[in-house]
Amino acid sequence: ATAIAIAKGAGILDLSLHCDKSGNVLPKRALEGKVFRKMVHDYSSEGEATFNQAKFDEVWPYLRVLARSSPDDKLTLAKGLNGSHLFEDKEKVRSLLENDSIVIFPDRQVVAMTGDGTNDAPALKNADVGFAMGIAGTQIAKDAANIILLDDNFAS
Repeated sequence: ATAIAIAKGAGILDLSLHCDKSGNVLPKRALEGKVFRKMVHDYSSEGEATFNQAKFDEVWPYLRVLARSSPDDKLTLAKGLNGSHLFEDKEKVRSLLENDSIVIFPDRQVVAMTGDGTNDAPALKNADVGFAMGIAGTQIAKDAANIILLDDNFAS
């Protein structure tokens, strides 16, 4: 609820695009990490998770908020976006635009990731642009990033 309120206030979740008439967030627009993991992985009978790109491609175009996510969720997001070829499915791209006002870039998505901890380093490295925090960030996160926000402030 907090992440959704912040995202609405910041304009990440647009009431006219991402919410129903009652203001409730539409499906797949805001997910908690636990739900995201279940949606984009297949599970063996032993409970071992295997990433499924096709399932991921059914989720990511809609996703605007990933709350309570783990560093592994960030890595899954970065690798999944980099591995997506959804842009090649012209019919799906047209459908997303016409039905949901979702624009898919014609070649591939550009992935930007933020992180401050050692566990965020793999996701920062796999993103096209990794942002690390200069004050709160670990040295490992800073080394993995392309850009370091010296004052930890996106507005500056």
